[in-house]
Amino acid sequence: MAPTLIATGLRVMRSIATHGLGITRAVFTQGHSPYAFMPAFTMSLFLSHDEDDVRRAVQMGLPAGHVLSSAPIDDADDGALRIAFDFDGVLADDSSERISQAEGLAAFHRHEFANRVSPQDPGPLRDLLVNIDKIQRLEAARTLADATYRTRVRVSIVTARNAPSHERAVTTLKNWGVMVNDAFFLGGIDKGPVIEVLRPHIFFDDQSPQLRSASRHAASVHVPYGIVNEPPPPPVVVD
Repeated sequence: MAPTLIATGLRVMRSIATHGLGITRAVFTQGHSPYAFMPAFTMSLFLSHDEDDVRRAVQMGLPAGHVLSSAPIDDADDGALRIAFDFDGVLADDSSERISQAEGLAAFHRHEFANRVSPQDPGPLRDLLVNIDKIQRLEAARTLADATYRTRVRVSIVTARNAPSHERAVTTLKNWGVMVNDAFFLGGIDKGPVIEVLRPHIFFDDQSPQLRSASRHAASVHVPYGIVNEPPPPPVVVD
């Protein structure tokens, strides 16, 4: 390692110890993105402000998000960590979104209602949600044992789905065995005002237009996964 990397790594680890964080493992690479090492460390999330790195990670099938420039959060309240997720293309795969894009909203609702008892396949951040759920279940057990304990993690789903397509999302979450504290089925309305009230510390969505509004109120992360993030097909040239 170069001396600058050694000095930087040592400073990071000393800061971790100073703040009493239970972190013992670390990876420092000189100018190289660490996302390729995610499987080796069984990591469930890679965050970066480098959009190219994030897109390459997603193309490799890794859970990753592009951190956008966002407004700071006023955190002078209950001290809980608030995490918000979009559903399709973030927690679940984009198979349903592909129907919406190809055939329209009415076809999407028909398909989702017909498959309301069939869970969707996992999307890029499903495993992250599963790991967060483990923490929430430990907190739930702690609350039963100690009535004075205040839970510190709150999870919300903020999705453009609405009735009748909401039921399949619920079926999917139940099939995964996870619980959430809030679910907002918004029917395509702007998510920004909801995020403003909800005030999550971080919000994940696969659609940039929704994040432009949300990022004014919360730290926002773009997950460049699925059909809405694929480049448009080249134009057909007719001689």
